[in-house]
Amino acid sequence: MRISFGSAEQPLHGEDRSLASLELGLFGVFDGVGGVPGSARAAEFAAGSIAGFCRRAGPPSLQVLAEACEFANGEISRRQLGCTTATLAWVAGGALLWVSIGDSRLYLWHRGALAQVSSDQGEGNVVYNVLGMPWAEASLTVQRGALELEPGDRLALVTDGVTGDFAPDLLGLQELRPSLELEDPQLAAEALVRSGRKRDDRTALVVACT
Repeated sequence: MRISFGSAEQPLHGEDRSLASLELGLFGVFDGVGGVPGSARAAEFAAGSIAGFCRRAGPPSLQVLAEACEFANGEISRRQLGCTTATLAWVAGGALLWVSIGDSRLYLWHRGALAQVSSDQGEGNVVYNVLGMPWAEASLTVQRGALELEPGDRLALVTDGVTGDFAPDLLGLQELRPSLELEDPQLAAEALVRSGRKRDDRTALVVACT
């Protein structure tokens, strides 16, 4: 299976980062948590360290992807870099391996239907689970899963600047659907960013399978 991708961003606070590697088939979005000092650095570090970990670890697997997040979590905490969400998709052959930490989201367009794959680990604009946990008693929970992909499938990874937290900023599947109907992943990513209503950094990656 061949993949291509498009990416778009609309910075406001400068706390979002993205990861896109066709070589690895690895894609991710990261949203530094507002109100926690240095969280842009956490997002930047997470993107680089997770890509490096996966590159060194060998064949793609859910275990490797989860371990990469756990490594980044430990290093971000040790270096006191702030904290960040992380949502990642690793496309290996015809399989999608994914993990999510926080409230950035992964969506799947499959046979004309759009579904949210990840679940928010938080409520509204409050996130309970992040890389670089700022509360000592908490432990990292890595949400994960695997799916089979088909030609024509598209993945969308977005930060909550796109999807919003509360009405009237909150976007449902029907409002996101027109963007994912676009076959060109670059046009789809740009449309997702334009569709956002929340006043925040907006980042979107769209991965197309052919």
